[in-house]
This record gives sequence, structure tokens and C-alpha cells, in this order.
Amino acid sequence: MKKLFLMFLMTITFIPFLVACTPAETTVATTLDPRIDVIDSEYDLLSEDFPTEITMDTNLPEPTSSDFVIVYQIDDVTLDDYIISYQANAYDSQLVLVVSITYQGLAKEYIYTFTMIRDEELYNQAQQDLAFDTAFETITDAIPYEIYSDFTLPQLETVGMQISYTSEDILIYRDRLIFDFPDTQEIVSVSASITYNRETRVFVIPIRLAPFNQLARIPEIHINTDGSSPIESDQDYVGGDLYLVTFNSVGNAQVDIDKAPMNIRLRGNSTLFMPKKSYKIKFDNKTSMFTDYKEKDWVLLANFADQTLIRTYLAFQYATALEMEFSPIAVFVDLYINGSYQGNYMLTDQVEVTNDRVDVEEHSSNLDTGYLLEWDSKIYDTWIDHSDENYFFIYGIPFVIKTPDWDDPEYSIDQLYFIEDYMLMVYQTLQNKQDYSHLIDEASFIDWFLVNEVFKNVDSGYSSIYYYKDVGGLLKMGPVWDFDLSTGNPGHLQEDLRGPEGWYTARQDKNILFYYLMEYPEFREHLKQRWNEVYQEITLNLLGDVFPICDMMARSIYLNFQKWDVIGSNEDWYTTPEILALDTYYEQVWFLYDYLSERIEWLNYEINLF
Repeated sequence: MKKLFLMFLMTITFIPFLVACTPAETTVATTLDPRIDVIDSEYDLLSEDFPTEITMDTNLPEPTSSDFVIVYQIDDVTLDDYIISYQANAYDSQLVLVVSITYQGLAKEYIYTFTMIRDEELYNQAQQDLAFDTAFETITDAIPYEIYSDFTLPQLETVGMQISYTSEDILIYRDRLIFDFPDTQEIVSVSASITYNRETRVFVIPIRLAPFNQLARIPEIHINTDGSSPIESDQDYVGGDLYLVTFNSVGNAQVDIDKAPMNIRLRGNSTLFMPKKSYKIKFDNKTSMFTDYKEKDWVLLANFADQTLIRTYLAFQYATALEMEFSPIAVFVDLYINGSYQGNYMLTDQVEVTNDRVDVEEHSSNLDTGYLLEWDSKIYDTWIDHSDENYFFIYGIPFVIKTPDWDDPEYSIDQLYFIEDYMLMVYQTLQNKQDYSHLIDEASFIDWFLVNEVFKNVDSGYSSIYYYKDVGGLLKMGPVWDFDLSTGNPGHLQEDLRGPEGWYTARQDKNILFYYLMEYPEFREHLKQRWNEVYQEITLNLLGDVFPICDMMARSIYLNFQKWDVIGSNEDWYTTPEILALDTYYEQVWFLYDYLSERIEWLNYEINLF
């Protein structure tokens, strides 16, 4: 039995096991066969000459004696003449070398890993290719399936990478694709020229333009006057009814207000003499207009003198972002009167005392009640009828009392004397550089000043300057109003006053109250603190709002200027030479953007010198 067992052992075939090794490791024998130790020793000697990295063809060591048969394999391919052939690649690669050592009929395999180092030229080229491919993917991902308006072509954030766009099919102006309002769907080719590491590659991008009938529609207000009567007076209302139509994301119409009875008249002062009229609406019943509150009185601003249509909108949004009390809403609509298209309008609040607008006390006989005032130098305009206005003068400044209304049964002349004395005290206190903290709410003055200075509003020392005061409270400024002649747009100003640099509101010949306030070191310091608090997240964000607002209502803007063909041709007292020289809408918008950018930069520098 013992002899048979030994014979059985001698006939067993040796099955080698694989052990992954580093140059400093060897396998550990697991049987009593002495040949394994010999093979391991041979591997130890050979592996001392194995490479850890290769950058060229590399010779592997030959067996130390003819007693050993060595086979080297990589990827199941036996290496001829014990040579590892270097293959130039763009990236490092890990290779697995299988070493088979046979000794006296016993074979054992070992696994050894090493790195084939990348070819630098190929690596650099691969990195260059990857950068271009990534850039192209980035810009194509940023372009929507279909374009519905002017479109800001995507830029690249990779350091040292530049991109420019050209097209033979469509106008590109300062990296903005200028939508040409095709009647049917149109595909245009845009070439993106990308330069990186002194190499330029051109990628052609097809861009699909939506047909006109698929462009997004903004809300529409349809007004029908009784008997289709014309609206010709800023004093006498014309009766009628109003429909408000909105559109969902796929263009389906919905009637939000259906035949609401109302009255309408013209509104404004200088704008009364412009071809495109502004209107005041008075509903029979309080009505919500894109708000969670209801009021009877609403305003439709024509923005005729503003050939971007968005200056007042931006200013109102800025005031809202600053969290100024009672900032007016701003919603763009297309207006139709008696079936005739009137153009793009901005629906907004009437500046008045109500619970949802300027919320101060009213209908009280108390002297220290709620007041709403307007600094309105139009009182001096003799061609305007001011017989229905209640006003007083402080050092030549006309202040119109909007509330209390002198038609209110509770109104008394003593209320006029009270608020007149209060405003006189404010003026003289500031003039004499005395403490004003018991008279004015400085924070509201600062925010109002910021809005008007950022936009360099021509009216900030003339009219539409509102103040309000509640029972026992301080005098506050707001709501902001009337910015169509701002940001380089007022043609009646001399050139040195209408540019983006220089203080405006606080000039002695403009708003004398701010002229005095700016002489207080503490006011300047508080102005500086507030500016820096809102500069990054609110003020600079104005620039990012300019183009999206225009793009959102591209169809309406197109229709507006089809009806009112004034860009580059409307030369009037309010038209600056700079504005007249721009004969396209997109140039008008870029003018506004550049003006705001330069204005904000100038203010940031000057305010931080305080």
C-alpha cells in the first residue's frame, strides 16, 4: 500500500499558482518540492533588472543558466528576443508582464507590473484635442434646440482660450446673434473660431431659428371704448371695458380678465406731446393686475422716448431688489385699443396712498397724518393747467401734496402748513449741517439716491421725486418713478452732463437736498457702506438683466418698432446725438448696457474714495 501511494504522488501534475509581485517581493513556497525554491531564486535575480518605467525599447534579462527556460508575455503575446517594444501613446499605461520560468520540468508563473511612460508630444496633442473637443461640446450644449430671439452666443471660461463667432447667414454683433424674424423655420450656420495655445480651430454650428408665429407672446391688454371713442384728453376719462389675455409656454391664450368695466384717459406731461401716448386706467371695481392685491387705478407707460423700452423697468427692478418700500410693479404688455395695436407698454402702479401702495394714514383731520408729496418743477410750466393741484414752495422748490387730497372732507389748510413747516425744517437743517436724524429716514434717502445715480436720471432734481411720511414718522423717499430719460438718453442736457461719469443728483443746481447731504461725512460713510453691501449681488446684476429682458419679449419689441419706426430717425428735444446715431434696436440696447457698466464702475470708484 505504501509503495502504491508513493507512486501515485509521483504521477501528480504540478499546477503552478500566480502571485502578483513587485520587484522587492517573491513568492512563498507552498509545497515541499525543492525546485520551487530554485525557480523563486531565479525570479528574484531576474526581477532585479526588471524596469519600473519604460520610455524606449527595453531588454529583459536572460536566464542565468541553461537550466531555466524563460518566457515573457504581455497581453498573451510572447516577447521576441526578450525585448519590450515601446509604443508611443498619449497617456501612461500600466502593462502586465507574465514571467514563466521552467526548471527541470516544473513551470511557475509570476506577474509583474510596470508603466509605459507617455510620449510627451502625443500627450500634449491629446490635451490640446481634449481642450478643443470640450470647448466645442460646451458651446453646443449652451445653444438651445431653437432660437426665438437675439441670443448671446456662449463664451468659454478656460484660461487662455478665446472664441469668436462669424456667419455668412445671419448678423452677429458683439457675440450676440441678431434674430431676423423669419416667416418660416430657418437654419443658419455659425462658425466658432477657437484659439488655444497658439492654435486656432473652426467649428461650424447649425442654429435653428423659430418662425415668427412660434415666438413667445407677452400678455395682451385689449381695451374697447364706448362707441370706439378716441382717447384724447388727460383730464376727461372715456368709458369702456378691458380684457387681459395671457399665454402659456406653448402659446395658448387664456383670458384672465374678461370685459372689466373701466375708464381711460391720457397721462403724463411732456409725454402727452409724443406720438405714442401713455394712459391711466380706472376700473369700476378694484382689480388685480399681475398682483396679489387689487386696485382701481393702473398706469400704462408708453416709453416712447426710450428706444430700448426697458430703462424704467430696470430701475423699478433695481429699487425692488434694494427692498425699497412701495416699489412699483413692472409688467410688459402689448396694448390694443379698439382692435388697433398700440405697441409695447409697461403696466405699473399708480403712485398713490392705498393699503397696497404708499401705505400711510389718510382721511384724517390730524395735522401729523400721512403725507405723500412730489417735488414737481413742472409747476413752473405755464402751458400746463395746475389749478387742481395743491402745492407749496420751499426755497423755490415746488412740492405738490398728493395726500391728503384737498377734496377730502377731513382736509384742512393747517395740514398744508404742517407739512410745509416740516419740509422747511428739513431744508434748513441740511443747509445748516445740523443733525437730521429726527427728521428724515436716511436709509430710504440713500437707496433712492442709488437708484437715481446709477441711472443718472434727469428727473432726480426736477420732478417725479416722491416723499412720504406716516403718522409720527420720519420723512422717507419713494417710490422711484420715471426713468425713460436716463442713462445717456436725455437730449435736453448738455454733453458733459449726460455721460456716464460725474455726480448728477447731488449737484447744487439739481437736487439741493442731496447736495447738502453729501457734505455730511456720516452720510457719505453710510452711502459707502450701503453701496458696498449691494454692489456685488444687486447692482452688478443689473447688467445681467439687460439682454434677458429684451430677449423675453422679442416679438413685442419687433411689432412695436414696426408700428413706431423711430430708431435712428426720431430727432426731437429729448433725443441725444448719441441715441440718434444708433439706427438699430440692438445698438440701442448695447448703448444702455455699456452706459450702465461704465456708470457703475465710476460710482464704485468714487464712492469708495469717501
